[in-house]
Amino acid sequence: MNLVFRLAFLASMVFCLSCSWLPKVTVIDDPLDKQEHLTLGLAYEKDGQLELAEREYKLARPLAQANYALGNLNFQKGKSAEARKFYQEALRVDKLPAASNNLAWLILTEGGDLNQARQLALQAVEEGQKRGEDEARLDSYRSTLRQIERALKGAKVPLSAI
Repeated sequence: MNLVFRLAFLASMVFCLSCSWLPKVTVIDDPLDKQEHLTLGLAYEKDGQLELAEREYKLARPLAQANYALGNLNFQKGKSAEARKFYQEALRVDKLPAASNNLAWLILTEGGDLNQARQLALQAVEEGQKRGEDEARLDSYRSTLRQIERALKGAKVPLSAI
């Protein structure tokens, strides 16, 4: 019994001493800034590594582009409520035309308030023009606007509005 006790004591001492000899690493600051996390997230997304992209986008918040990218990831996953939240946050930080456009599209596809969707799509076109975005991007915004306007024309007028 005495031998078992001694071996147990010796093993616990070796364990305790070995733990105290391990170097301790403490990260005080993130070596990457928000823009670098965003760039890394875009690279991960392009490579199809969506979980890593999402992690980097979250580290890049509150950048508007990071919120926009998180909105896109959630929209692709079918998480409309989360996507909406991130698009709205992107728009709160900066009136990104792409965020306005994608939020308008999300509202259209959900069958939400088409007048709100139209306003967002108009905002995307106007802000995109103001920022000098390329014609292909502006055409995409205009296409969203046309789809919403078609949906508005085809929408039934509720009896309470007559």
